[in-house]
Amino acid sequence: MSPSAPQSIFASVRNAAFGRLKQHPVMYARTRALFSRPSLPPGDLVEHDRLGTADRTALLQRAQTLGPIFKCIAWQELQVCVVGLDHCRDLLKQHQNSLARVTMQLDHLIPKGLLHAMEGRDHRHYRRATNRAILASGRSGHRSLLGSLIDDSLDDFARRSKEHNNSAAAYTHSMFVLATSVVTWLFFGARPGTPAHERFLGYFFQLGPHGLVWNPRQRQAEAYRAFVEDLQSEIAALRSGHGKLDENALLGQMLRQGTLDETLLGNLVYQAEMGRSDLKNWFRWLTRHVADDPGVLERIRAEEDGHTGERTLAESFALETLRTDQSERMMRRVTKDFVHAGFLFPVHATLRLCLWESHHLDHKFVQPHEFDPTRFVDEIPGRETYAPFGLGHHRCPMGGVVIELGVAFLRVLAHRFRIEKITQGHEVRGGYHWEPAPDFAVKLEHR
Repeated sequence: MSPSAPQSIFASVRNAAFGRLKQHPVMYARTRALFSRPSLPPGDLVEHDRLGTADRTALLQRAQTLGPIFKCIAWQELQVCVVGLDHCRDLLKQHQNSLARVTMQLDHLIPKGLLHAMEGRDHRHYRRATNRAILASGRSGHRSLLGSLIDDSLDDFARRSKEHNNSAAAYTHSMFVLATSVVTWLFFGARPGTPAHERFLGYFFQLGPHGLVWNPRQRQAEAYRAFVEDLQSEIAALRSGHGKLDENALLGQMLRQGTLDETLLGNLVYQAEMGRSDLKNWFRWLTRHVADDPGVLERIRAEEDGHTGERTLAESFALETLRTDQSERMMRRVTKDFVHAGFLFPVHATLRLCLWESHHLDHKFVQPHEFDPTRFVDEIPGRETYAPFGLGHHRCPMGGVVIELGVAFLRVLAHRFRIEKITQGHEVRGGYHWEPAPDFAVKLEHR
């Protein structure tokens, strides 16, 4: 037996053992650390997925004690948390090739899967096509209809107050329908009141009657395929010159630019499906903060004849809402061991890039836990302190549209309604994000 044989046998046994342990991420991480000079990040293996549902500041408190990089357990997996946008960007820049995005797996429905999960050439191609469509759609001026959509939705809720008694459930449902109508118009050009708009809303509520379904089942697959088949018929009509959809929407722009294929079409459907759940809570958070300070609507209405700051109060209000509530995290999975900042990041661990916590650091924002609607009127938030739509090449391409929708929502409230808070309750950790309390309720009256 050669002198190197014992070493080879040991290496084989060790690798085989590690291979079996990889089925148990926490045990693997602990065992892997025993054979590695770099240690795991600090922190006991507390179950954050349980702790964090009761205390929104749990990770921020741990960062203050342990430093910007620390570990915990989430959903029975080892999770490494990173707080501070500078630390997050540095890690992504150095180790992008060792990380995979944690997102919905839809390869069985969409030929190349979700844009969020793509890398390399596919990601560059489809992201460029999406950005070009968004830019062209914004220039077309068709978004002026968004104000009317918002106005109609809020007007309907106010007029039916005796019917629903201003219940929290009624307002939440109203915002969900509004969000679904918005994406149906923006993404596909189905004008409200048309047969196409009603059909598309039906498909969306089959995909997720109460919100996003992370693991699509047969019901979602059938609804998706029916939706795509309907869209393909509408696309054929557009190509023949007899289409009923507005060609200035994202679908029409992609068709005009020659980039539309099955992958882009599938991404439009599921980006809209994911977006409408986020928009529902976006409108609810905006309402919650307005209800806390109804006088801000007077100031929004008064300033529109002319303002002197970097941006309007409505824009600043929307940006502050993103900072305090709507922006939470980016999730990645470690695909191979690497060392960063002196710590081992073991394969199969999840990586949480903590945006909410990074937006609430004392040395980055004055009184970071206070909602200040004027915070960004004169301040231009820099990339080192503010990243509401993510970091790196996977940041959300619809960020500008989201801000635009928030401003439109606030202006409709300011010009058309008076708002009274009925119940506020305590914010809760929903299925995917923090949300206003389930019993948060308001009363709207016409001016």
